[in-house]
Amino acid sequence: MSNPITQARALEAEDRLAEAVQAYDDILNTTDAASTQALAYFRLGAIYRGWRELFTAQRFFAQAHQLDPSNTDIRDAVAELNLYFSENRESVADEMSRKNSDQIVSLFRIATGIKLLTMDKPVQAYPLLRSRTKIFPNAAMAKHLLTDIQITEDERNSAINFLLERDWLANTGASLYTITEKGLYNFYIELAQLHAANAAWTKAVMCYEQASWLDPAQKVPRYWLVICHTETAAWDTAIEIAADLPTEVSEGVDAVAYHTAVAQSYHRIYETTEDDDAKQRVIAACETVLRLDKKAKAISKLLALYQPKKAWWRK
Repeated sequence: MSNPITQARALEAEDRLAEAVQAYDDILNTTDAASTQALAYFRLGAIYRGWRELFTAQRFFAQAHQLDPSNTDIRDAVAELNLYFSENRESVADEMSRKNSDQIVSLFRIATGIKLLTMDKPVQAYPLLRSRTKIFPNAAMAKHLLTDIQITEDERNSAINFLLERDWLANTGASLYTITEKGLYNFYIELAQLHAANAAWTKAVMCYEQASWLDPAQKVPRYWLVICHTETAAWDTAIEIAADLPTEVSEGVDAVAYHTAVAQSYHRIYETTEDDDAKQRVIAACETVLRLDKKAKAISKLLALYQPKKAWWRK
C-alpha cells in the first residue's frame, strides 16, 4: 500500500487538485510526524498559490516553514511569496479586500439559504446553497478558504449573526472569523437533502460524502449514501456501506427509503450471483419495510419473488 503523501502527489500529477487538497488535509489530521506535516502544508501552499489564493498559500507555507525551517524548497517558497507581497503592496491590499468580501458574500449566501430552509422555502434555498459548491468543491477547500475572514462591526449583518448564534462561525481574533466544521457539516447535509429532493443523486452523493468526511462518527450521511447509491444503480457500493451500519436507522433518516434501498441492492446482486446470503438479506429488508409501511406495493411484489405470500406481520 503506497503512503498517503505518494497518493496525494499522484492526484496532483493527474490535475485532480481538489481531491489532492482533501488528501493532504487527511494527512494533517492523521499524522503527528513533523516532516510529513510540513510536506503536506507545503504542497497545499503550492496548490493554492497556483490558484492565486495567495493569502491561503502564505498561511500554509508559514506552517510548513515553522515545522521544517531547514527545508530550502519551503524557505524559497516563503521568500518568493513575501517578495511578491512586498513589491506589489497596493495590488495585494486590493486583492486582500476583494477576497475578504468574496468570502463574506459566501457566508451570507450560506446563511440565507439555511434561513430559507428554516422558513420551509427549499425552492428559494436550493440555488443559493448549490452555487457555493462551485466555489468550494469540497469541505477541505471550504474550510481553508473560509478561515481568517475579517468582519468588522459594520459587516456584522443578520446573516453573520445567524451563523454565530448557531456556532457555525467562530471568532478567532479581534475581527477575524472562521467557519466551523459543525457549520460545514450542516451545510453539506442540507445541500445533500436538497439535491436528493431534486433527484440529483450524484450531487447528493458528493455532499453526503463531504459531510461524512467532516464527521466520520456520524452515521446519518452513510445511511443516506446507501439510498443515493441505490438510485444511481451503484449496488455494490450501497451494500458495502450498508454492511457496516446498524439495522436500526439513525434519527433524521427515512427508514422506509433506507431499507427499500437495501432490499433493491441485494436483489440486484442476487440476480447476478444467486447467493443465498443476498437472498436472505432481500427478504429481511423487505419485511422491515413492510413492518413500517404495509402499503409498500413495490416491496410486496419484490418479497413475493423470494417466498410465498404469508402473514409476515403476525410474526
